[in-house]
Amino acid sequence: MASDNEWIHESPEITELKRKALRVAKSKVPVLLTGENGTGKEVLAHFIHNNSASKEIIDKKPFIIVNCGAIPEDLIESELFGYEKGAFTGADHTKEGAFEMANGGTLFLDEIGELSLNAQVKLLRAVEYQSFRRLGGKEEIKVDVRIISATNVILHDAIKSGDFRQDLFYRLNVIELYIPALRHRKDEIPLLTEHFLKVFSEKYNIGKLYIEEDCLTCFKKYNWPGNVRELKNIIERCVVLSKDGVIDRDVLPSQIATEDCMNTQHIKSGSRPSGKKFLEIEIGTPFDEIEKKVIQQTLSSCNNNKSEAANILGVSRKTLHNKLHKYESTPDNGN
Repeated sequence: MASDNEWIHESPEITELKRKALRVAKSKVPVLLTGENGTGKEVLAHFIHNNSASKEIIDKKPFIIVNCGAIPEDLIESELFGYEKGAFTGADHTKEGAFEMANGGTLFLDEIGELSLNAQVKLLRAVEYQSFRRLGGKEEIKVDVRIISATNVILHDAIKSGDFRQDLFYRLNVIELYIPALRHRKDEIPLLTEHFLKVFSEKYNIGKLYIEEDCLTCFKKYNWPGNVRELKNIIERCVVLSKDGVIDRDVLPSQIATEDCMNTQHIKSGSRPSGKKFLEIEIGTPFDEIEKKVIQQTLSSCNNNKSEAANILGVSRKTLHNKLHKYESTPDNGN
């Protein structure tokens, strides 16, 4: 299976972001990655880490991830700095924390905006001096760690509300790299789709898959609130539900296969896999006539079952009923 950390891109915005990331990778300056959930902040963090030295050296350097939003407040200190044996009830051995495990490599602090104020104070010192004490310990431990943080929270607002320390923000935000949402770089959708198709066809041992053009049209029209992560999950769903090596509208979730998408899909010439029925439309045919023929042929293919036809067309049964009523009074001109 292809690596989840591959950076697949095509847009000018991401190309420029990659250039900046490559320059940043050669130093150990703290980096703050910003952008919506699912845009690929962890992938970018891996990219920076992997380009900080030669492959032979990088293979020996740790990349440690701490999800600050997933760890309870009373455990975050021991997660970051570790603890000594006997530091608290149940501490029957000494444990290294994330800073210690990341020594010589990269510590990726994901969802840094979710960190409590108490933990922020202790993190500030560790970032500033590259040293800390384990919980219950007296010895000062020095480390050499690259800090990469990530957040979907607007930290300036969190500072104003008193939820994030300004001094920690300035320490972490020496270089900020913003990843734009997928809806602002839709030209990358076909490339990402092709990549994830390959990933999941290999994972499920399906072989080469064909995705119909109208599915890509739907992908381009959809705004992807979950960004690249959502696209990846949708492609996995489509691969699993695909039939005869084909991904068509039948396997798209309803929020993507919308009526609006159906009404603007492209008709692409070329060969199609066997076993699929399709409709030939003469160039210049009025749009209403195309829609009417598509609806009629779809109904015919499912024995006039309107619920099934509506599902295939990606519209509600009410919408299909309204369209049928509209076309009842429209004579068929034979085209």
